[in-house]
Amino acid sequence: DMGGEKFFDIKCRQSGLRPAAAVIVATVRALKMHGGVGKIVAGKPLDPALVAENVEAVRKGGENLAKQIENARAFGVPVVVAINAFPTDTPAEYAAVREVALAAPSRRPPHDQS
Repeated sequence: DMGGEKFFDIKCRQSGLRPAAAVIVATVRALKMHGGVGKIVAGKPLDPALVAENVEAVRKGGENLAKQIENARAFGVPVVVAINAFPTDTPAEYAAVREVALAAPSRRPPHDQS
């Protein structure tokens, strides 16, 4: 598997590829888990806490999303955040994801990508 940093640092440098953007796909459920709510266990029913609206947990878990956005922007590309939606997600939770994504910091690229 190849994470974003390996892709930018190794694949792009070796191939000369210059991506126009980075796409980060997030889910409300994952952000809630990063925010300390619920747990997904393979083969077990979904934790009820992950389907109940919890905007604060989404915002808290959004710290992880913001860091991922910051890391991708460090390579000098714009970032698009896509939400893999589930029927139990709420408009307020989507709004929280949007707020986190728009507020994510940028940092200077660590080195030249040429």
